[in-house]
Amino acid sequence: MESDTSHEPTLAGSLAPAPYGRACVACSRAKCKCFYRSDGSGCERCHRLGKACEQTASIRKRRTQKASSRPVQPPPPRNLLEEKLDNVLSILRSQASTKQLVEQTLEGEPSKNTTLSNINSLHNPITPSIARGPEVVIDTTESVVHLFRPVERPDDLPSSATSPQLLITGDVPIHGITALNAEEQLATFRRAFIPAFPFIHIPTTTSASDLYREKPFVWLVMMALTTKVVSKQFDLADHIWKIISQRVLCEHHANVDLLLGIICFASWSHYFKKDKPFMTMLTQMAVSMAFELDLHKDTTPGISPRDKPSRLLTRQTYVRPVRTMEERRTFAALYYLTSATWAAYRKTYPLDWTPYLEDCARVLSQGTETSLDILLTTQIRCQLITNGITCPKNENIEIGGFSSPSRLLYTALLKQLDDIRQSLPDEFQSERVTRFYLLSTELKIKEFFLRHKESNNQHNGIQIRRVQDLESALTVIEHLLAVFDDLPILDWVGISVDYVTQLTHCFVVLFKLNTLKEPGWDLFETRKRADVIQILDQYSAKAERALEIIGIVGNEGPNWGLFNKGPHFFKTIRMLMWTEMATNMTYLNVEGDNPEELPGLTADNIVPDDLVMSLAQESWLSNLIEDPWDYISQLNETEYSF
Repeated sequence: MESDTSHEPTLAGSLAPAPYGRACVACSRAKCKCFYRSDGSGCERCHRLGKACEQTASIRKRRTQKASSRPVQPPPPRNLLEEKLDNVLSILRSQASTKQLVEQTLEGEPSKNTTLSNINSLHNPITPSIARGPEVVIDTTESVVHLFRPVERPDDLPSSATSPQLLITGDVPIHGITALNAEEQLATFRRAFIPAFPFIHIPTTTSASDLYREKPFVWLVMMALTTKVVSKQFDLADHIWKIISQRVLCEHHANVDLLLGIICFASWSHYFKKDKPFMTMLTQMAVSMAFELDLHKDTTPGISPRDKPSRLLTRQTYVRPVRTMEERRTFAALYYLTSATWAAYRKTYPLDWTPYLEDCARVLSQGTETSLDILLTTQIRCQLITNGITCPKNENIEIGGFSSPSRLLYTALLKQLDDIRQSLPDEFQSERVTRFYLLSTELKIKEFFLRHKESNNQHNGIQIRRVQDLESALTVIEHLLAVFDDLPILDWVGISVDYVTQLTHCFVVLFKLNTLKEPGWDLFETRKRADVIQILDQYSAKAERALEIIGIVGNEGPNWGLFNKGPHFFKTIRMLMWTEMATNMTYLNVEGDNPEELPGLTADNIVPDDLVMSLAQESWLSNLIEDPWDYISQLNETEYSF
């Protein structure tokens, strides 16, 4: 034991560990530590076991690298972004050259031979937008690129890559429109269209070329409305739909120019109506865009609603300025449009009246920028009264369930309307459009209460008051038709959908007064003062003369155009009313006592079937056929949103 113990240090001192990778074959296989002997006879383990100590190869085998099966890594996001920016710059340069050519042509000497057909054409397709890139935020920690729609700022230039203005300018077809024609059509729009619905302010110093640069989409809609060639009108309308489909629906562009263009396109949508109305659809699109632009509320300083605080790179906060007059006017005009759409088609309710809308109406009623803002607020406040009458809060209420309103409410509404009239400046109280809307609102109030008899057991005092109310409504109709007759035929081009709705409502109420059988109500005297059939005949003849006076160039195809449909429109109303008269009573001739028979199917009173079908969704038709004044005898209590 002692000899073995004393020999261990000597034995350990004569051994040296094998370097890394130089162990012998036996130790490598046994996975043991290899110690070389000092005499060079091999390792200690092989010597002790009596085995031959074989050394391993001096060169260590290295593992050969196999071909990587992973896909090639794409370049970092920053390189992709740089490539996209290069593409954007190249497109901007090409579009800038096109825009410069357009400006030079529009600003040149106006002449009849100056055309712009070499720049934009109706047949050019609308290419998808890649020039207006979104705002890019790169999250380097997760290698993710976040895209945000750029925030519109007042100081954005039309040539900015973040604004859709340049894209719309490139989309707008100006084929065959001379500078002289553009100025004439702008003058027509100022004279006839804007006074009927002052949704926009175009200063007198603004030329057609200026409007094209500032608001190209509004310019396009204006050109489509004011052209006298029906075929060209529908060609421009098709291109308007292409821009709406590509830029608004597909690419989600939104700015005030697009919003004003859609409001204008919807307000005069009867110009382009074919078989089905589309005013409700456009109105809802305009509402969505206005909410997307945050025009439904006042601005407050802070972070843009698109800026989302997170772990991403910090974005610069944007402090918004106070609402401009244009933004206030645009949202107020949108309320007008939703109310007009409700009055015409009864499909979607108007916008809710909010404190911000009240503030917009207050600011606009001062008329600081243009006096037509006073007219717009007057139209809106008149609509606010009629919306309270026609829009029940409970959507499930049927017409037959309306409760009989009190006489106090009748007096209060007329007093509210009179306050609007008295608050107007003297020059506006006698203005044609103002008088038309005030009288139309008064007629709606009176007609609403005339539907409701105050008592089933009426005594003489109540019956006399009933006859007085009927006579008062007839007087309002006479004044209303006199105001419409005062409108020059050349200005008929500016009649909006809402204007037509008010006029047809007047015809329906007059028809009911001409056919109402009540004690004390003289039908013969009523028709002598205002005969709805004779009035419709007069307007039908007047509409035929308007084609020649205005200079409308008709279309032989399926698209008639508004003024080609005009005479047939009045004839259609006449035919429907005469049919209702024949069903319920014998129609007496005013000049004699001989009853008239229904007219035969002559060439003068044949109405195209497609025109009759296109009127099926309009509210005045249901009021004519399904809305008698004696249904209120069965009443349920109903809450109205006054």
